[in-house]
Amino acid sequence: MTDQEQNRLSPSQLTALESSFHRGSASASKALATWIGKPSIVDFDSLEQLQMEEATAVLSRGDDTPICFCSITIHGIVTGQMILAFDDASGWALADILLDQPLGTTAEWTDLATSAALETTNILCCAYLNSLYQSLSEGLESSYVIPTPPRFSRDFAESLMEFTLMGQMIAFDQAILAKTRFEIDGFAVNWTLLFVPDGESMSRLPQLLLGGEPEP
Repeated sequence: MTDQEQNRLSPSQLTALESSFHRGSASASKALATWIGKPSIVDFDSLEQLQMEEATAVLSRGDDTPICFCSITIHGIVTGQMILAFDDASGWALADILLDQPLGTTAEWTDLATSAALETTNILCCAYLNSLYQSLSEGLESSYVIPTPPRFSRDFAESLMEFTLMGQMIAFDQAILAKTRFEIDGFAVNWTLLFVPDGESMSRLPQLLLGGEPEP
C-alpha cells in the first residue's frame, strides 16, 4: 500500500466526516441568508476524495479560462486549507446581489466585489469549521481550530492549486471535494467547496473521526 492509499479515508471515516459537513451546511445556509439578506440554500450532498490533478480538473471544468479562489488556512486540531472556488460570473453576481443591483451590473473585480467574495468565504468556511471542530474535539481536553482571514486569488486552476497548496503538496496531494449546491434568492451560483487537509492532519483524521477507536 502506498503512502497516499494509507492517507485516504475509509468509507466509514468518510461517512463520519460527511455528517459534520451536513451539520455545517445547515449552519452555513442560515449564516449566508443573514449576511446577504435573502433566502439562501447550501445543500450538501457528499464528499469525494480526489487526487490533486482530479481536483484541478473539477475546478477548471475543461475551460481554459481563469477561476477565482478564496482560501482559508486552518490551524489546530485540523490543519490545511478550505477553499471556495468560483468563476468570474458567479463572483460578480454575488456582488450584485449584495449591493441590490441588477445581475450583470458588476463586470470586473472591484474592491467591493472582492470584499464580498472574501466575507462570503469567511462565513461559509467558518460554519463548516465550527461543525468540524465540534465533531473532532469530543473527548479531547485541549483542542482548537483557528482559520486565517481568507485570501483572494485569480488565475488558471492548475496554477492556483500549485501556489495555494505548495506547502503541503510535497507530502500530500489529495483534496476532499464537498459536493454542494449553492443558491441565493432562487439564483444558482457556481461555487465549489474544497477541504484540503495536509499530510499531518490526514494522519490524525481517521482516529478523530471514529472517536479514537480503530476500525474493525
